[in-house]
Amino acid sequence: MGGLPAVNAPLTHEETMQSAARARQYYREAYGEHGAVLRIDGSAYIVETEDGEVRAKRATSCLLEPATGDMVLLTAVNGTHYILAVLEREEGAPSHLVSEGDLQIRLRSGSLGLAAPDGVHVVSGKDLSMAASTFRVEAKEGHVALELFSFLSKMARGEVHRAKLIGRSLDSTLERLSQRVKRSYRIVEEADHVRAERIDYAAKGNLAIHSENAKITASHLVKIDGDQIQVG
Repeated sequence: MGGLPAVNAPLTHEETMQSAARARQYYREAYGEHGAVLRIDGSAYIVETEDGEVRAKRATSCLLEPATGDMVLLTAVNGTHYILAVLEREEGAPSHLVSEGDLQIRLRSGSLGLAAPDGVHVVSGKDLSMAASTFRVEAKEGHVALELFSFLSKMARGEVHRAKLIGRSLDSTLERLSQRVKRSYRIVEEADHVRAERIDYAAKGNLAIHSENAKITASHLVKIDGDQIQVG
């Protein structure tokens, strides 16, 4: 009896990538050279070499963006020139690390440090997110300017030598407010309103209340008690 015809199994992802790699045509005579960037034309770079001007693309591994006047290392593969690296640049000229699309810097172990003597600037067109188990900021002077600020914390603790707050209005809603100070001073230029179910003031020494006119009213009882009561 004749056997059934063989059925080809579907290729795995690795086999598919290997097949695509074998399908590419590579030239053994790939070579390298160097040249100077004359100008930038869109995503291409016009580079002057010993053989004349060539049009080159920036290699994916070349994160340092070439600039006009840079000395670059070139290679030609399958008739296409690529800039592999920037060899020289004018002293003091700025450098830019550029990548198309998303870019991640990931360390499998150790820590990452970023240091600059004249400042570090982080700019984002949309969101800027940071996540860490512990967050620390140390500076001699700090400035924060926000149009809208929201703060959420289970517990907040602060220690300052002197604090000053200036604003047009301050609204707070609390279940309990407890303050302990050595001296308290408050100046109200206009009206001071207090609405409470019970008010209890206790002074160990003297209690003085003075005004141009004074009025005390009660719906049921007004009681004044003391060893001596002087009126007038």
